[in-house]
Amino acid sequence: MPLDYLKSYSQFCDLDILRDLQATLYQKKLAIKQGQQFLSYLEDLPSIPSSTYLDLSSDEVIIGLEDELDTQQKMQLKKCCENLIPWRKGPFALFGMDLDAEWRSDFKWRRLESYLMPLKDKVVLDIGCNNGYFMFKMMAQNPKLIMGFDPTIRYYVQFKLLQHLAQIPSMHFELFGIEHLSHFRTFYDVIFSMGIIYHHRHPIQQLLDMHNALRPGGQLILETMGIPGSDSIALCPADRYAKMPNTWFIPTLPCLINWVKRTYFVDIEVISDTQLTSSEQRLTKWCPAPYQSLNDFLDPSDQNLTLEGYPAPRRFCIAARKRG
Repeated sequence: MPLDYLKSYSQFCDLDILRDLQATLYQKKLAIKQGQQFLSYLEDLPSIPSSTYLDLSSDEVIIGLEDELDTQQKMQLKKCCENLIPWRKGPFALFGMDLDAEWRSDFKWRRLESYLMPLKDKVVLDIGCNNGYFMFKMMAQNPKLIMGFDPTIRYYVQFKLLQHLAQIPSMHFELFGIEHLSHFRTFYDVIFSMGIIYHHRHPIQQLLDMHNALRPGGQLILETMGIPGSDSIALCPADRYAKMPNTWFIPTLPCLINWVKRTYFVDIEVISDTQLTSSEQRLTKWCPAPYQSLNDFLDPSDQNLTLEGYPAPRRFCIAARKRG
């Protein structure tokens, strides 16, 4: 049955509701032509050896060695990956093929890794997981279960491709969004929210839902876009921010910390406060024009401003804990 991997955790989640929700979301997403087309690409993936090499500790998530597939199999894999362009999160190395995504997500991972509680035997959630890059990085520590939420069908199929290659049984992707987190209670040991909170109208409710879904003593890793400033304020763009229409509240770092304090988290630590640059987010072969990236979103005459004249984005990352 769907969501069988959650059966032993049914006291922590509304399993029947989640099964109905999963069925509805998958039917909706996969009924559209694009969803069917994306899934069809997976049919041409080559068979993979059960003993595929994995290295989840390097900057690149390395799945397979070059000599583990023959020339035809490599061509099949490359074609499938090309059909799923753009790749937004990475980098990956797939059987000798470097997949350099738009984001150097390893930059974020290196910033936060030393602040992360040990993940061995833990239950972990990555909200807005994209293709699962951070989930693979977490898996290096052998957690008991990793779930990823993301409602985007392209990212779901990218994850399915990667899982076809890696074959990690304790890692699962659901087409859920942050709004579905309320169906989980005191379940997760660690929740990652990476680049999500500003895309939704209710940041405080998001934080409350994450707090409720964590076990006592559980950890939140919250990474977000922000603006510079020492006052506790948030920018609410009139229309778009850096060309993004789905951006609601962009906080200063003091504002973000106050949001987290007021939603009952404790032991708040600032992991990083960095200016976002094109060394971390840029166009590549795997996210090419006409897709756009950071340099397309900034004022060409002043990189400290967005095209709309707002302060250019910084990236904030904090760690916090639910009281034990």
